[in-house]
Amino acid sequence: MELFCRYCGKTFTANYIAKVPYCSKECRKESRRRICQECGKVYYPSSKGAAYGSKCCSKACLDAYRNRISIKKRKRVCETCGKEFIMPYMSGKGKRGESNEGRFCSRKCHGASMKSIFPSCKVYFPVCDVCGEVFTSRFKRARCSRECDLEYGRRYYRDNAEQTCAKMREEYKLKWVQPEPFKCQWCGRLHQPKYGDTSTVYCSETCRQRAKRKLSHNSNNRYLRDKAQRDGERFKPVTVLKRDGWRCQLCGKKLNPKHRGTHRDDAPELDHIIPLSLGGEHSKRNTQCACRKCNLSKSNSEIGQLRLFG
Repeated sequence: MELFCRYCGKTFTANYIAKVPYCSKECRKESRRRICQECGKVYYPSSKGAAYGSKCCSKACLDAYRNRISIKKRKRVCETCGKEFIMPYMSGKGKRGESNEGRFCSRKCHGASMKSIFPSCKVYFPVCDVCGEVFTSRFKRARCSRECDLEYGRRYYRDNAEQTCAKMREEYKLKWVQPEPFKCQWCGRLHQPKYGDTSTVYCSETCRQRAKRKLSHNSNNRYLRDKAQRDGERFKPVTVLKRDGWRCQLCGKKLNPKHRGTHRDDAPELDHIIPLSLGGEHSKRNTQCACRKCNLSKSNSEIGQLRLFG
C-alpha cells in the first residue's frame, strides 16, 4: 500500500495503514521538533513534555515565559506623571474589562488627579463670639462649638427676653382667628372665646373643675342616674317600693324590707322599666320594685309596662 510521509512528503510502501504515517524514524522524530519560546533551545518533547504546552523545554522556562508575558500585559503609563510602570495583578473585573484599573503609578499621583477633578474647598479662620478663640471652619460660622452656641442662646435670651416674647405674642395675635361660639358642656350657656382663651368644651375654669369633680366622683352608672335625676322627677326609691307593696313585679315574690341594700337574691331594688341607657326617664311611672336576682337577669332590657300614673 502506497502512503505519503507527513513530514518529508515522500511516497513509501507500507504493509498497514498507520494513524500518523511517516516514512522513517528520523521523520517521526523531526516531526516533534520544537524551539523553546524562552531560551531558544531546540528540543523534542515527549509525552511528558507535552504538559508544558509544547512552548518551553522545561518547567523553569515555562514559569519564566509566563512571567514575562504577564509583565508585558501589565505594563501601563501613569496618567498623572507619564511614567511607565508595572501594575499589580488585576482583579476579576479588570480582566473582564468591567473596570479601568492601573491608571496611576502611586497613591500620590492618584491624589493629585483627584484634586484636579475635585478641587479643595475654602477654609475660614473666624473668631468665636463667645470664647474669643480662632478656629477653622469650612463655612462662615460665628461660634466654634455646640457649647458656645448654647451659651450664646442663654445670653441672648437673658438680654432680650422681653423683646423676644413681645415679638412672638404679636406674631401669634396677627395669625389668630376667632373661633365660632360653642355651648358649655356643664352649664349650657353659649360661650364666645376671646383672644387668649383656648377652651373648646367649658365656658370657664369653674365649669371645668366642677365637671371634673363630678366625673371623678361618680361612676358611669351613677353619672347617668344623677343626670336623669337632674332632668327627670325627684322622689325617694322607698316610695316606689311601698307603692308596689314590697313585691317583685317580675316574679311576684314577696320581699322583706330588712333585706334592702344587701346582696341576697330576694333583696328589694328599684328597677327602671325602660333602662336609662336606652333613653328611659327617671320617674315613678318608669320604675318598679324588683328582687335583686330578677333585676340582674333583666339587665338593660325592657320588661314590664309603664304605669299611667306614678
